[in-house]
Amino acid sequence: MKPSTMTKGEMAAITRLHAELEQNGDYDPLIATLVDEPIFEFHPPGGQLIGGDTLRRYYVRFLEEFMPLVEETHLMGEWSNESACIHEYQLRLRIDGALENHQLIGSIYGSGDKIGGERLYGSAPLMDHMLGPFAKELVPIEGVTPWALPPE
Repeated sequence: MKPSTMTKGEMAAITRLHAELEQNGDYDPLIATLVDEPIFEFHPPGGQLIGGDTLRRYYVRFLEEFMPLVEETHLMGEWSNESACIHEYQLRLRIDGALENHQLIGSIYGSGDKIGGERLYGSAPLMDHMLGPFAKELVPIEGVTPWALPPE
């Protein structure tokens, strides 16, 4: 993964754009915010989806099946620097007719002038909803996560 070449403001702007495109279900511009081979980590269960083909398929399912469950999204906080931006959300999902409140923290990492990947933290039920059948495609995070390595 290449280090970010963005400023703090550019990093915050691309992550806000990415979130807006997710909420609007705007697939092609959403994918254009990502590097060719992104890495997304999910905690729990502590696994990752790797690569452009996998993440493009994931986002089709995410937009078609997960996002319609989202009744409300509240950005609770945002913190950024030149390398990453953290978003904290409260989500309200409608599951089988009932509203559920969930908390989500996304650490979004820059690579060059795009998003290189995310580390997502939430409850096990939220991650189950977000991942759906992709839970079976998670691969272990071996060694040191790429986001913990110093820039080259």
